[in-house]
Amino acid sequence: MGLKRLELREEHPSFEGENVMVDANSGRRLDVNAAFLKDIKDDNRHLKQLLDQIAPMMKHPNVAENHWRELIELLEELRDQLAFHFSLEEAYGYFDAALESEPQRSAEAEVLRGEHSGLFAKIRDLTDRAGDVAPESTRDVEGFLHDYSEFFHAFARHEEAELRLILSTLDDDIGVCD
Repeated sequence: MGLKRLELREEHPSFEGENVMVDANSGRRLDVNAAFLKDIKDDNRHLKQLLDQIAPMMKHPNVAENHWRELIELLEELRDQLAFHFSLEEAYGYFDAALESEPQRSAEAEVLRGEHSGLFAKIRDLTDRAGDVAPESTRDVEGFLHDYSEFFHAFARHEEAELRLILSTLDDDIGVCD
């Protein structure tokens, strides 16, 4: 079997920003909301920028100590951005439509969705705790950096698992190669 061809066309002129991808071979549809995609793209870009700004400050206790006030502000912004990030995923329910045709993936999607509250609680607690850390105490700073590293790796694993689920669901749903 060959590649399936997809056509992107407007669903209806009265639904600005709404598009649909249609598999030319099977006629299956995948609705795509352009406004949603823009929100997700903007959110992901801002989230990546924040993480990239924080990363060098978290590499060494001396750097963190010297930028502690800035680090606290970035962590507060990260906390708020993650609240937005998780609410976008949950409000738009981007798992839902894909999982209707793949119910065996529902359990994995629910586990991932359930991780949002724990990840948010971790960044909220870290942000709150950052204000109580004495930046002149290398031991306190090292402990904080360790805890942030654990959060960061858990968040990265979570995002990777979400991406794998979405891509495998879309691959199976609309087909890439048969």
